[in-house]
Amino acid sequence: MNFEDRIEFNKHYKVLCYFAWEMVKDTEVAEDLVQDAFIAYLDNKHKVSIQPAAVRSFLYSTIRNAVYNQSRKSKTIQKYLDRQYATEADDTDYEHKIIRAEFMSEIARVMEGLPDSCQHIFKLSYLDGFSNQEIAEKLEISINTIKTQKQRALRVLRQKIHPEFFFLLVLWALEF
Repeated sequence: MNFEDRIEFNKHYKVLCYFAWEMVKDTEVAEDLVQDAFIAYLDNKHKVSIQPAAVRSFLYSTIRNAVYNQSRKSKTIQKYLDRQYATEADDTDYEHKIIRAEFMSEIARVMEGLPDSCQHIFKLSYLDGFSNQEIAEKLEISINTIKTQKQRALRVLRQKIHPEFFFLLVLWALEF
């Protein structure tokens, strides 16, 4: 694997692992699927457009197809696929998983720029679902500090998140 291929691998690895995990609910299997997808990409690189969207699409499709192929061999994955048999709803679910993986990757990228305490409070609140009161008790700080840190995090997200994810951010924030 050359330097450019390593950069491409590192660029997509986490988000693809999350996408694969969403389908198989097993971290090791998800990581294996992503590694296999990159091997398939490297083997077929000459057939895939160099456009970033084409590369992402190839990788997502390869993972999705690998899950379907493994379903014949694995009862655990078969149970999952039985609930989500390949229909129009499945295609929509597949697209939602891609969007969610990309969205969560974007959130993580922006969150890295926040102070540690602000990141921690944001994660406890929006990702782990703790209430302001629960966070205040857990961290032994005031509820006003919790509210201020959450507002700060949301303000940074609004400023730095890519425009195509802004609508998702608004919907996501409304859930909490």
